[in-house]
Amino acid sequence: MGREVLDALDHRHLNKEVPEFFTRIPTTENLAIAIWQRLAPKLKAAQLHRVRVYETPDLFVDFYGEV
Repeated sequence: MGREVLDALDHRHLNKEVPEFFTRIPTTENLAIAIWQRLAPKLKAAQLHRVRVYETPDLFVDFYGEV
């Protein structure tokens, strides 16, 4: 989680520093998808169920892996 998500995305200019967003708009929905795509293949003994990304305390998106 730290390396794949926080180190890669936190305090970054997403459009210029994160390859997934060179050609895709970094919406909350697209962030959730990108996080899923970064994490799911790395899990060995577990399966990712959901990625939830918050914009505000009451505004968020859930992604369950379907594209």
